[in-house]
Amino acid sequence: MYDVSRVLTLINDETNPFQELILPIAVQHRGLMHSLLCLSGAHLARKDREPKYKIAQAYHLDQALKILRAETNGRPIANDPTLAQMLILCLVSICLGEKEGQYRPHLNAACSILYQLQTDTPFGKFLFEFFMYHDVANSVTSLERRPICYMEDFCLPGFILQPGAGALLGVLDGLFGYISKITILRDAVRERRRRRMCVDYEMLSTAVAIDSQIRMWVPPQHPDPHRYIAALLYRQSTWVYLYRTIQPSQPGAKIRRAVAEGLMFMQKLPENSATQSILLMPLFILGCAAFEVNQRQLITDRFKSLYEYSGLGNILAAHEAVEKVWQLMDAGDENAWDWETILHNMGYDFLVA
Repeated sequence: MYDVSRVLTLINDETNPFQELILPIAVQHRGLMHSLLCLSGAHLARKDREPKYKIAQAYHLDQALKILRAETNGRPIANDPTLAQMLILCLVSICLGEKEGQYRPHLNAACSILYQLQTDTPFGKFLFEFFMYHDVANSVTSLERRPICYMEDFCLPGFILQPGAGALLGVLDGLFGYISKITILRDAVRERRRRRMCVDYEMLSTAVAIDSQIRMWVPPQHPDPHRYIAALLYRQSTWVYLYRTIQPSQPGAKIRRAVAEGLMFMQKLPENSATQSILLMPLFILGCAAFEVNQRQLITDRFKSLYEYSGLGNILAAHEAVEKVWQLMDAGDENAWDWETILHNMGYDFLVA
């Protein structure tokens, strides 16, 4: 459990939330303990092909699901052990590199009760941040997922205003609000293009406003230089996400410079740093904007180093998807901007987180 927990958040010391918050609850809850053992087995099975790990992982998954079904009786309930199980089972899917949406029931159930997490306990904060992060990250690659923060009755809890205390990045500091706005804008652009219509003035105005907000956003992670650089990388990839949404899918000096700047930030992050745990989403976005061969090689190298660091199977799936986007970009296919549809047509549904 120690090995896998340290590659899942920005915190890999004794204050890691998996060690400090979840493990003590698991000691008192069989279902959560089975979930944790399933996650550990899944991680070991990815790194070592010894059959015993796969067998153990499957056994603990079966037991965890049985207990979860019995406790919820088909109705999600907002208590710590149940939500923690949903969290862990999402991570099992990430670890195994499952590509057919196996994570989705757990993420959907958790997000349906996310608005109830108004507690400012350390565990409540971690759960909120974890599910918000994965909800927004999922919307970057899926046609079906739209950020929960855009639900009509959703309200941010008060502790969202504490940007320096996150185990991940983008949620507590507000940056994911811009990503969510871009995701909604992409839906409108996709519909216009489906009808063979150009981007209209209202969409351009929205894009200009988001562009201004991104440029004005200041990372709050100053005390930790690695976190600060990672925040700059997230800001840069968010801008690239916006550019790829509103501009034609064509190479050019502007997008080349933007990707180069993102890769510069990424190269400043040590390959054994805890920041590796949050690099997949920005790397995916930069990859989907890389028209230049030399940039693609740097991106491929980083995919490999991320996998060597964590052994998480979704990294391989993300790299496969980016390579498919590159094929369409090289063919001059204007639809190369729409990687959500590309993934859908590939039959892929995974968390790029």
